[in-house]
Amino acid sequence: MWSHTRSLELLVLASTVAPAELIRVATAFGPAAGAAAGADRGRAARWGTLGAPAAYLAVTALAVAVAADGGFTPAALTGWRAGAPWLVPAVLVGVVLVGAEFAVGAVPGLLDGTGLPRLAVHLGGPVGGGYAASILSTAVAEELLYRGLWIGVLHERLRLPVGAAVAVAAVAYAAGHLFFGGLAVVQKTLSGTVFGLLLVGSGSLAVPLVAHLAQNATVLALAVRQERGERATGGREAVG
Repeated sequence: MWSHTRSLELLVLASTVAPAELIRVATAFGPAAGAAAGADRGRAARWGTLGAPAAYLAVTALAVAVAADGGFTPAALTGWRAGAPWLVPAVLVGVVLVGAEFAVGAVPGLLDGTGLPRLAVHLGGPVGGGYAASILSTAVAEELLYRGLWIGVLHERLRLPVGAAVAVAAVAYAAGHLFFGGLAVVQKTLSGTVFGLLLVGSGSLAVPLVAHLAQNATVLALAVRQERGERATGGREAVG
């Protein structure tokens, strides 16, 4: 029997901060540990491509199930109706966010005088159907989790002001990208905040989801272009 206090809500949120870190733990032992060290980079890439979305989907499904069973499924998680006046701009916002993240990533280079970096995508392995399914399914899980569940619970159940709920959820979302470094956390805090504002402004989880899918689809297109360029040059040249 679930407790009627807020402890369950807080426990669910705390346990879903960074689902992808489960893969880091899993690959720290056994055969995958050697892969991460260089013995079999192909196997390590597959762990990342398949394991990250699997971790996100599993953690999200479990968190949503616990929320439903505990009687605190937020309205933010169940509101999906949205019209073209929101969905079309959402696609544009998702594309623009790719450039915004790149701009944030360029700041350190501009400050230390090394200049503007070239636009590049983190590739954990070959860009194919698995890579596409990975980043798109992860986007779905992240929106259900960090926008629908997190913002909903923080605002509706824990009574945080909506702005604070958006900010806290954005930081939690960004923490899931620690693997890529501190700068990635800043970049994803920006994107997470924008996604949260789209949810609050539209009242529909479909709007930030469309924006997130558009962002990841743009990254996918860049990754395809980058991989083709690398094959043509025989190196690891970044996309310009």
